[in-house]
Amino acid sequence: MASRPRRLALAGASLVAAAALAGLGASWASGSRLSELPKGPVLARAIERGTLVVGVRRYPRPAPPEAPTPPEPDGFDAALARELARSLGVTLELVGLDAAAQDAALRDGRVDLLIAGVPSAAAPKGIDAAPGSYDTGSGLVVALRKGRVQDAQALRGAPVCVGEGSGYAGAVSLRYGAEPRSYPSSVHAVSAFMAGECAALAEDTEVLERLLKNDEWRFYKPLASGLRPPSDAAIRLPQGDTASRDYLAAALRQWRADGTLAQARGARAGNLQFEITLLKDGFVCHS
Repeated sequence: MASRPRRLALAGASLVAAAALAGLGASWASGSRLSELPKGPVLARAIERGTLVVGVRRYPRPAPPEAPTPPEPDGFDAALARELARSLGVTLELVGLDAAAQDAALRDGRVDLLIAGVPSAAAPKGIDAAPGSYDTGSGLVVALRKGRVQDAQALRGAPVCVGEGSGYAGAVSLRYGAEPRSYPSSVHAVSAFMAGECAALAEDTEVLERLLKNDEWRFYKPLASGLRPPSDAAIRLPQGDTASRDYLAAALRQWRADGTLAQARGARAGNLQFEITLLKDGFVCHS
């Protein structure tokens, strides 16, 4: 069994995540003209049943080696799903999905929508995406100060750790010819990078700038900045529902304008920093 300090640390991790992400909706005013917009069949069914079912990424949080934790929904995805359910006046049901199961869950009707980052491939037949991205940050690439990759040009052909659904996978591939390696979450990608599985790490600038201020990150340095994902982290829905797609696109525009997305990204950065801090305390990421 985990020691009492470790159990307390895990409990603290859960409380921090809950406070930083689940509670954000109370402070984010939706405003909102969204309620006046028409809803298509997908959203109308959710309103009729009183519950919006959203598929999101999931991953096990850092835990002691002897006490692994089960995968839980990604907090960033969950926060935005919660905000969307609030705008519709319904409760939220989250369904944590591995990347390989996401499209099938949407096609089979097990979820109404997907909020799960950037798809790893072009949307298959039967799946649509609302215009706009909910992950609009700029990315940064870091590497070991004395590693084999000392400048951005050396990234060609080099493995770069990224979290599942990260738009920076496509960015480092297209811009530098790097070979992105996807891990179940950003914290898993950081763990793999620190273990030497990749020559570099690509992540949101805000996240990495916070980490680089920590003493244990003095061995790493920024390598390339200003990464822009070539693909949108889009809200996905079944094809053919134009009204629901337009509603979701309007929600994305409003979240950008009223600061919802900025606050969600800030909360994500703080949560990831906390989870990554646990790694140096002996916790590990179980896959």
